[in-house]
Amino acid sequence: MTAETTAGALLSTLRFPIRWGDMDALEHVNNTLYMRYFEESRIEWSTRIGLRLHRAGVGMILARAAIDFKKPVTYPSNVIVELRAGAIGRSSFTLLNTLTVEGEAAPSAVGECVCVWFDYIAQKSLPVPDFLRDILNGKSA
Repeated sequence: MTAETTAGALLSTLRFPIRWGDMDALEHVNNTLYMRYFEESRIEWSTRIGLRLHRAGVGMILARAAIDFKKPVTYPSNVIVELRAGAIGRSSFTLLNTLTVEGEAAPSAVGECVCVWFDYIAQKSLPVPDFLRDILNGKSA
């Protein structure tokens, strides 16, 4: 994964405290929650730019997700989750996440997801629309 080197336009930044219940028996944030944090950044961005979040019509659908864990996150701490644009294809685009503990320079985790622009009725991919391409290229929103 190359999230640290190929990140494009900044799309979203979320800051929030780690909750006690986010930790597991090994006393660090459970691995599954990183995916949830990254999902939250996609949803915040999606709703802010007006993308649909239900199966009617067209919208994005998650095709692939991956996380590289760099170091554990523990309670108490605040984290910053950034969402950036990555590569843009004909019908897909990559979104890149970093999760950094507030006050630290290096990320604790980096993530990458590939989304496909999708027609939920026809059940097939469509070209990424121009308005979304512009946003992903940092030209608007």
